[in-house]
Amino acid sequence: MRSSRNHLFALSLVCLGTLLVVYVTDKVVKNRNTRDVNTDCDCSKNNVPPNPEMTNPAACDRDPRDDSHVNPLSKFYSVWYDQPTEKTLTKRDHANILIWTDLWDDQLKKKLPTGTGTMCPTMPGCIFSKYHDKIHEADAVLFEVSNLQKDYNPSVMPTVRFPHQHWIWFHTECPNFPSINFETYRSVFNWTITYRSDSDSSGAWGSLYRTYQRLKVEGVDPKKDYTVGKKKLAVWFISKCNTQANRVAYATELVKHMHVDVFGRCGKSVCAKWNVTCMPGIIRQYKFYLAFENMKCKEYLTEKFWRNALANDVIPVVLGANRSDYERLAPPHSYIHVDDFKSPKELADHLKMLGQDKEQYNAYFKWKTQPPKNMPLEEGVWCNLCREIFERCPTKRKLYTDLRLWFEGEHLSMCDPLENVKHQKLQFVDDHFQVATYTD
Repeated sequence: MRSSRNHLFALSLVCLGTLLVVYVTDKVVKNRNTRDVNTDCDCSKNNVPPNPEMTNPAACDRDPRDDSHVNPLSKFYSVWYDQPTEKTLTKRDHANILIWTDLWDDQLKKKLPTGTGTMCPTMPGCIFSKYHDKIHEADAVLFEVSNLQKDYNPSVMPTVRFPHQHWIWFHTECPNFPSINFETYRSVFNWTITYRSDSDSSGAWGSLYRTYQRLKVEGVDPKKDYTVGKKKLAVWFISKCNTQANRVAYATELVKHMHVDVFGRCGKSVCAKWNVTCMPGIIRQYKFYLAFENMKCKEYLTEKFWRNALANDVIPVVLGANRSDYERLAPPHSYIHVDDFKSPKELADHLKMLGQDKEQYNAYFKWKTQPPKNMPLEEGVWCNLCREIFERCPTKRKLYTDLRLWFEGEHLSMCDPLENVKHQKLQFVDDHFQVATYTD
C-alpha cells in the first residue's frame, strides 16, 4: 500500500512539473511576441489582436518589378517585408506627408500658404506639412532634389529617422539636369518620384487621364476646325540652347527649310518661357509647336508637350523620348515625331504640306472625341503620392542602394548622349542660330 501511495505521489509531481513548464513557456512566448509587436509598432499603447476586418499584409502580392529577371534596375534597391503590427494591420484612412525641403520657385508657399493642409482634393485625409517639428507624425518625408545639398549633410537632414517612414527623392527633370552627389546619398531614400513610370510614385508632367479630365470640363466640339485663327506655321519657346543639345542641332538644320518663330532667352524676349499668361495667346496663332526636349531620355515628356502644345490646340512636333514611349503615354495620332522622317528637310516639307491641308490637319485632333477605355489613374504628383501611401502593401520596405544607376542607367543608358561638339551658347537671330552675345 505504501509503495502505491509513493508511486501516485511521484506521478503527481511529474504531471505538475509538466504543467508548470507548459505555462512558463507559453508566457515567455506571449511576452516575446508582445515585445516584438510593440517595438515594430513604435508606440506605447498596449497591443490588441487584429480583428477579422483588418487586412493581411502577408497576402500582399509581390511586385514583379522587384524581380531582377523582370526588371534589371531592381538590383539597385533592396526590398523586404516587416512583421505585421497593429499599425500596419489597420486599414489606413489618413496619411501625413512632411515636405522637408523647399519646392521649386516658391511653390511650397503657393501650395501650403498656412504651412499645412491638403494638396489632393480627392483625398482630404492626406495632409501635407512644411513644419520640421512634425516629423514624428510623418508617414513620408519628401526631399525635392533642387533644394538638397549637393553632398549629404547631416546638419540639414532630419536628426531622427523613424522606422515606419518613407524618405522620398523627388526629381522631375532628366539626368542631365544639375543634381546631387549620389555617392554621398547611398541608402538614404526609400521611394522615388520622377517622370518615369517605374518610379515608386508618378511625377509625370502630364498624362492621358489628366488630359481627358480637362477635356470633360472644357467640352469638345467634334466639328471644330482647328485651322481657324492659325495663320502662322511653327513656334518654339526655348531658353537654354547650346551646340551640344540634340534639339538645337536638329533645329539648326530644320530652320534652313521652314520658318520657325523662336521665343524665350534664345529668341524673341517678348514672352518669357514660364509666363503662362502670355504664352497661350502666342502659341494658338500657330499650327505646330516644336516640343523639343532638352535631352532624349526614356519617357521624358514635359510641359512642352502637355501644356504648351496639347492644351493650346496645336500639333506638337516632338523630339525627345523614343516613339514607342509616345505611343504608350500620349493620345493617339496627336503628335508628329521627328524620328519618322529621314531628315529635317523631309520633316519641314511634311509640315508645310500638312499646314495647307485642312482635313489632314484636323485629323490630329480626333483623339479628343475618342478617349481610351482603360486609362491608368494619374491625377498629378500630390494625389499620386497620397494614393501610393494608402494602397501600398503596409509591410513592404524598400531602400535605394544605388540611386544614381537606377536613375541614369548603367552606362548612362536612360538618355542619348549629347552632341560631340564644342559647347557654345547660341541665339536665334534672323532665321538662324548664331553664337550668343548675351552673358549670364
